[in-house]
Amino acid sequence: MIPRSTTIRIWSLLLLVTAGALVYWPGLHGGFIFDDFPNLVADPDWKVTSLDPAQWRRAMAHGISSSQGRPLAMLSFAFNHYTTGMAAFPMKVTNLLFHLLNGVLVYVLCEALFARATASRQPALGRFAAWAVAAAWLLHPMQVSSVLYVVQRMELGAQCCMLLALIAYFYGRVARIEGRRCWPWFALACTALPVGLGFKETIFLAPAFALLLEVFALRFQGHGGKRSGALTGTYAAGVAVACAVFAFAIVPHYLFENAYAFRDFTLGQRLLTQMPVLVTYLGQTVWPIPSRLLFYYDNYPISTGFFSPVATAYAAGMLLLLFAIAAAAWKTWPLVAFGIAWFFVGHALTSNVVPLELAFEHRNYLALLGLLIAIAPPLAWLGKGLSVSVRRFVVLLLILTLATLSAIQTLTWGEPTRLAFALASRNIDSPRASYELGKLLLESAHNDTRSPQWSMARKEFQHAAALPSSPPLAEQALIIMDARTSGEIPKEIWESFRKKLIRRNVGPEEILALHAVSTCRIRSLCRLDDQELFLTFLVALEHNPRSAALHVLYANFAFNVLRDHPLAIRTMREAVRLRPDKLDYQVGLLRFLLASGLHRDDTEVAALLARVRAGNSDGRLDEAIREFEARSSDRRQ
Repeated sequence: MIPRSTTIRIWSLLLLVTAGALVYWPGLHGGFIFDDFPNLVADPDWKVTSLDPAQWRRAMAHGISSSQGRPLAMLSFAFNHYTTGMAAFPMKVTNLLFHLLNGVLVYVLCEALFARATASRQPALGRFAAWAVAAAWLLHPMQVSSVLYVVQRMELGAQCCMLLALIAYFYGRVARIEGRRCWPWFALACTALPVGLGFKETIFLAPAFALLLEVFALRFQGHGGKRSGALTGTYAAGVAVACAVFAFAIVPHYLFENAYAFRDFTLGQRLLTQMPVLVTYLGQTVWPIPSRLLFYYDNYPISTGFFSPVATAYAAGMLLLLFAIAAAAWKTWPLVAFGIAWFFVGHALTSNVVPLELAFEHRNYLALLGLLIAIAPPLAWLGKGLSVSVRRFVVLLLILTLATLSAIQTLTWGEPTRLAFALASRNIDSPRASYELGKLLLESAHNDTRSPQWSMARKEFQHAAALPSSPPLAEQALIIMDARTSGEIPKEIWESFRKKLIRRNVGPEEILALHAVSTCRIRSLCRLDDQELFLTFLVALEHNPRSAALHVLYANFAFNVLRDHPLAIRTMREAVRLRPDKLDYQVGLLRFLLASGLHRDDTEVAALLARVRAGNSDGRLDEAIREFEARSSDRRQ
């Protein structure tokens, strides 16, 4: 017979998973958004269509990647494509399954944590409190963008492994303290960590989270409950090594001027701005109405000084107050201190020196749990005079409120047009929100200049182009719209386009904008003034002489539009010199050499072909290599 406690636990988890599925289901019918397009929709490498092992290896080795790679994330996307193609719905379903599993893991972790992080003045928190925290975390409106934004599969998968590793570590440590067999738990924790790294590098925060579990719950106890000097020393050494690596390896890497050259802010400004960013996250946690969840934060105010804007100083004061609360609650209310520390550890990578964008809601995915844990003991203390049934009713009412707000948010995410209008109206000064709405309106116009959507799209692009610090994407859209209709592009649009291309070192948005305009001309889809586009390339290259991607765009323009094959070959050679690790650039140079017939001998072609063959471990370039070999053979004959 199943024990009553086990039955209650099973039903609690079923209720948790069912509530999550119901709340997020309407949002699964939405489409792709923002980074989904360059990283998934436009990338062919992960789109597996057969069981050919070479395709699966290619999917794992390419696409969204850091220097370490994210092969398991790409493998999961590849599985989606193999089974259901490019449909967004099943990809979002997979995200939701990860999130529901994470909700179960959060419940398990909280239940174990609440049982050991006790203190005389802190109210006791049991299984219901663990369930309530897990439900609030699972159903919180801030989680909607993490679940329904397809590319965030990376974060969901990494945090799933993070939670599994922490739970296994916690159970293993408890088993060790109580004198039971512990190695299977530690083996599970050690296995989960590299698996998580296959999704995203945020798994590197696992040791820091484990340290919090030791400080506030396990208290570095060894066998029999006595404090372990070896364990304490190991963690102290680990903290010292981590601080040394950060200070002497990571920080110097980002002190170079070029590290932030493609951003509108400096390293110092980013660190200052993260203080109001963290306070923004705190506000969205306690008051998560949909209108405050902007998704696009490209116009977030940059802090150029401690009092510029003055909100930076207020934010610093609020964060110091949080630290003071954590310090005061260290022994008497350990879960409050633990939750605050968890929040800051959760943002230790994204609110640091790495030149990431300033803010995104999905960065709170696991950090949010800390704030909910910190809130739980004070809520329990406030309700100690109420009956158990009344306390539970109030908690369920709060969770229902969160679920309702999330349901509103998921309904918005469930239809692309509705979402685009909502995000543009929530943040009217966001260039990205306005540009994305303009893109959607333009697509719905189906190239009909008489359509109301056409003129609405143009207004959105004009609005985005006029906003401060906006990228050149809006100008690119206006150029293409005019080039496909009248062919008369106002000089001021070209000037604005060029001005934004050289405002800073070219980044992904600048390359994307110039690529769209040049591709439209190369494919004869746009009636452009070639002299204007030629001048644009010259200006961009003059200010970015070390951009290999920019050289590649210019080489293609020179070869296909200017018909200046020597110029195209010289430019592509420079791109290969700048980025010898980019196999695609060598492939492009080979194409130019063989198509033009301008190479003086076969030495360069043979060397390039050898490098392409050597780098083609996943078979991605098989067809291109056969083409090159045939052309090279024909020429020799």
